[in-house]
Amino acid sequence: MNVDTNAPYPASVLVVDDNPRNLQLISTLLAKSGYKVSAVNSGIKAIKFVKEKKPDLILLDVMMPEMNGYETCNQIRLDAEADEIPIIFLTAKSEIEDIITGFKQGAVDYITKPFKSEEVLIRLKTHLQLRASRAQLREKNAELEKLNKELIETRAIIKEDANRLKALNAEKDRFFSIIAHDLRGPLSGTMGLAEILSNNARDISIEDIVEYSTALYSSTSDMYKLLLNLLDWARLQMGLVSYKPTDIKATQLIQEGLSMYEAMAKEKKLTINQNVEDDLTLYVDHNMINSIMRNLISNAIKFTPKNGKIEIRAFSNSPDTSIIEVSDSGIGIPLYMQDKLFRLDENVSRSGTEGEESTGIGLLLCRDIAEKNKGKLSFESEEGIGSTFRVELPAIKAE
Repeated sequence: MNVDTNAPYPASVLVVDDNPRNLQLISTLLAKSGYKVSAVNSGIKAIKFVKEKKPDLILLDVMMPEMNGYETCNQIRLDAEADEIPIIFLTAKSEIEDIITGFKQGAVDYITKPFKSEEVLIRLKTHLQLRASRAQLREKNAELEKLNKELIETRAIIKEDANRLKALNAEKDRFFSIIAHDLRGPLSGTMGLAEILSNNARDISIEDIVEYSTALYSSTSDMYKLLLNLLDWARLQMGLVSYKPTDIKATQLIQEGLSMYEAMAKEKKLTINQNVEDDLTLYVDHNMINSIMRNLISNAIKFTPKNGKIEIRAFSNSPDTSIIEVSDSGIGIPLYMQDKLFRLDENVSRSGTEGEESTGIGLLLCRDIAEKNKGKLSFESEEGIGSTFRVELPAIKAE
């Protein structure tokens, strides 16, 4: 009988017997059958050999001087790396108690003396195949565990991607809703006023023409500002806005933001105070921060009643960062709206104190731009008292 030819290498067998004749017989039998055979004549030598070599199977005599087979088996099993090695007892004892003792010490089988060659070879082959099967099963289990872990991770990624896609779809729907709803208002107003002027220009007074023209300008201005925000935000989301930071004075940024809304503030008789630290410099993208200032100042004016106050502050927060704050004495933001303020899937738009149009996308744009400039946007607001929007931005180039 030969060793399984499917094995990648000859199985190694350790034979332990204090009888030289038995060692010779078994070693010759196994070697002729294709096994790699090692032989020792004591339990102590067997323990040392197993610790160093780790054979595939052990044939162990029970009756040996100094250390019998049971004790030897017990010591071998204390080695965790040798725990899987099949140990078959060679014994002249056939009493059931002796057999049970052998199994309790960790043996997998026993062969009684005098042994038959065919029986020895069959039992060896069976236990080697069993050991190989257990090893394959462990490998398969390890592979299954790995695959299961990968499956769980993949499911988590798919779920995360699905949630992200859901959020993106919600943002897309909200974005188109803003375009459809908020452009329709000022556009309808502009078309209506233009139609009146076109059809009745010869019949209406100069005073009415001035009134209609002012309203037409206001409607067109609202539509233009909305378009600016929509286009800026869309380009930012698509990664089409290049970030080109430079050193720029805070006073310049604030003045540029105020210049667009002087007429609007004057019409509402608002007092605008500035408190800007001397020579305060920011390291930001000029055009992007202009969008933030434009939106924050516009909102402050929009949501502050006539004769109200607005204060713009700019100061150093640390050697690396500076802060620009825009505060107003306006209507404030209700608590239920504050958690939704930076969510595109929530409609938080409302009209200003004089019916000015608002979409809510301006603050989203401000937040995203602040983050693009390595800063952050925050706010404090109390309904009926007013709001303060705070932009923290880098004052120097990041290392």
